[in-house]
Amino acid sequence: MWPQRQPDDLSDEDADLRDIFIRSGFRVAAAFALLFGAVFFAFWWSGKAVEFGAARAAGRALPTWRVLGCVRDSQTRAPIPWAEVADDAGGKPPLYRTDADHTGNYELATLAEPHRIRISAPGYRTTTVSIGRSWFLWLPRGEERRDVYLQPD
Repeated sequence: MWPQRQPDDLSDEDADLRDIFIRSGFRVAAAFALLFGAVFFAFWWSGKAVEFGAARAAGRALPTWRVLGCVRDSQTRAPIPWAEVADDAGGKPPLYRTDADHTGNYELATLAEPHRIRISAPGYRTTTVSIGRSWFLWLPRGEERRDVYLQPD
């Protein structure tokens, strides 16, 4: 009859098939892990967006966006100390504000949504700057840099 094949007597063809099977298994497992991770991230991100919108509608929104920068004189480029940086009063509450330090640097914690901030200092014209991002472009936390140049009165 047919000779019995011993496990140690694998032909080259059998070894090649085993290698192909193992590589294919790893590829399928990696693809599944990437797909699972992408779906998990999408659910997490959309949950955070819904959470932000619900908190915003209920008036419980917390500042998750940082705006950093320096307030300077537009002609001399010298820093303007103690300038006021605040969310524009024409926007939706809650409104946040801060003051620049003695070197003109400021850090404003505010909401991530697109809105305007107002920068003012004695002896200078008040200016507004657009900040934030559309909900589908931001992650729950972020920051941006906005240097501002004020015109003297």
